[in-house]
Amino acid sequence: MKKKRNIIREIKAYLKERPKLSIAAQYAYSFFMCVISAFMVGLSFRLFVAPAELPEGQIYFVTGGVSGLAQNIVKFVADILKVQNVNRSLLQSILYFSLNIPVMLLGWFKIGRRFTFFSVMNVFLTSLFISIIPVSWEKAVIIDSQLTRTLFAGILAGFAGAIALKSNVSRGGMDIVSYYFANKKSTDVGKYSVILNGVVLIIFFILNLFDENPSSNALTAVIYSVLYLVMSSIVIDAIHIRNKKTQLQIFTSNEELAKALINNFPHGATTVGGIGVYSSEAKTIIYMTVSSNEVNDAVTLIRELDPKAFINVIDVRQIHGKFFIPPIK
Repeated sequence: MKKKRNIIREIKAYLKERPKLSIAAQYAYSFFMCVISAFMVGLSFRLFVAPAELPEGQIYFVTGGVSGLAQNIVKFVADILKVQNVNRSLLQSILYFSLNIPVMLLGWFKIGRRFTFFSVMNVFLTSLFISIIPVSWEKAVIIDSQLTRTLFAGILAGFAGAIALKSNVSRGGMDIVSYYFANKKSTDVGKYSVILNGVVLIIFFILNLFDENPSSNALTAVIYSVLYLVMSSIVIDAIHIRNKKTQLQIFTSNEELAKALINNFPHGATTVGGIGVYSSEAKTIIYMTVSSNEVNDAVTLIRELDPKAFINVIDVRQIHGKFFIPPIK
């Protein structure tokens, strides 16, 4: 593990000395993550959320967000208006991309242009995968349980969202809206997605009431939709830790360690003097709050400067006051 961290640090140092190569590597990495994320969303939608042929006794559910809004329109056109020969996957793909355009403007002006560019790329690739994934793939995956199908869809979509967010891009749609509010409030992303998806669920419920299926399916469909959204949010919040905070309590004999920490991380720190009860030696106690994705780097630096340092790592539920999070570009 230590060898791996040293290699990563050497690569970062190498790229830091070569700005143009560093930018190219960042863009290549973001594009690669967009492809992976979009492909996972496409698989989730085509294999589990809305396959061409539903297993017997199972029902469709809505994914929420812009994708769910597109699903509602497709359902209205195909099931309520009874428009013949509707290619659901193609219509979903077109609507998903079109409905994302207004949301992308929010990302462009309020979050970051690079973030928005790759989010547009992600949306485009997702739309493409939804339309081109062959029906034969759907038949290769046999899911005999509605619950299993819903959970798999939520887990796969959650991984896709987390992968995108970890590379500072998004899947578009409500991800951008929730990301905007989460950055302003400095808290988890997933819960904002759940809140913003409420309207989509209500519309989906009403459409199901007017469908030919028994009205009891309307409530069942919404219940499975909520399960999908909750599972997706849990996975995103478990993996995407940019907005989570951790407090480090460091007991050290190195008086310069605090300065080294604030020189390497954009956060403040507080020191308190103390005496080790067992050793009777003078100790410096450093209190520092960092983003959870900075913990490993901070611990590595501490170990290098003081191998004997004692470190407490404490999850922080909420903070008040100024805390720096690097802005999204």
